Amino acid sequence: MRLLASIAVLFGHSFVLSNGLKSGEDPISNFLIAIWGESLPSISVDMFFVASGFLVCASYVQREDLFKFMEARILRIFPALIFALFFCVFVAGAFATSLSLENYFSSPTTWNFLKRNALLITGIQYDLPGVFTNNPFPMSVNGSLWTLPIELRMYLLMALLGLMSVLKDEKIFNLLLIILCLIYAQSSSNGFFLTRDPRTAHLGLLFILGAFFYVNRALLTLNFSTLLVLVFLVFVTRNYSFTLFLKSICFAYFVLLLALHPKLRLPSIDHFGDISYGLYIYAFPVQQTFAYLLPSLQPLNMFIYSLLLTTLLAIFSWFLIEKPSLRLKGKLILFKDAKNGPS
Repeated sequence: MRLLASIAVLFGHSFVLSNGLKSGEDPISNFLIAIWGESLPSISVDMFFVASGFLVCASYVQREDLFKFMEARILRIFPALIFALFFCVFVAGAFATSLSLENYFSSPTTWNFLKRNALLITGIQYDLPGVFTNNPFPMSVNGSLWTLPIELRMYLLMALLGLMSVLKDEKIFNLLLIILCLIYAQSSSNGFFLTRDPRTAHLGLLFILGAFFYVNRALLTLNFSTLLVLVFLVFVTRNYSFTLFLKSICFAYFVLLLALHPKLRLPSIDHFGDISYGLYIYAFPVQQTFAYLLPSLQPLNMFIYSLLLTTLLAIFSWFLIEKPSLRLKGKLILFKDAKNGPS
């Protein structure tokens, strides 16, 4: 499902990056916006956060160790991200910049792109000097990175809840969730998850809902009858201010029903490797490079060309960067020392 979501993001971006924002969304997004209010890339990102909330919560509960959890999250996110940033700066950026290479590499903006985006603490820098300035969607080298600081914030929240033993106590977790949901339903743009951005708050809620399903996995059942009831509630409350809250619950339930219902199990593709993350973080700069090289490239051709090249990069990233990095779990000196103390 995460692989399909990554491809869906790539597909939706193919239209905007080929023709610009004024041209509108892809045909699937136009349909989804009419019935659900979100575009295909937006819904795909929503799916990522529901799945991530479920799996990251499971990661902490199964380990019951803060340092092992932190180590696993760092090894999953940062090695591939850093390599993708090097790709943006030294391949796509160096090739497409309108500046001389000397001016490009001497610019503080170039090195700040690496530093700021590798830390994910102070937000994302999207531009590199002179890169993609005349593209239909100008300046942005890797727009997909915007979700990673939000994801990191949710990891820290899971670490805090795990450290407080909240993730092992359904009653305490559910009480906390009710409080958070009441805050969200009251005003999703007024300080929810320490943000005033409605989109960030929405993704935070979806992550927490994914965690809720894992914490309550022994109590909850996934069936189509419940899904239909949730869809009905969303429909009858569609004109109320809290409809986004109910839609979030319905969507989270739908995603996990698709993922976990025994009659809907998608075939396993584990033997091919997990290239979904690589597809997500490499697609945007690849598409921008095609838009730079072939200004008249049509969206469907953009989708085909960029999917092929990005898949190759994602496979390379998985087998040479991500998978070897994941083998280092339990071996990072920093976390071994933090757990065991001085030798």
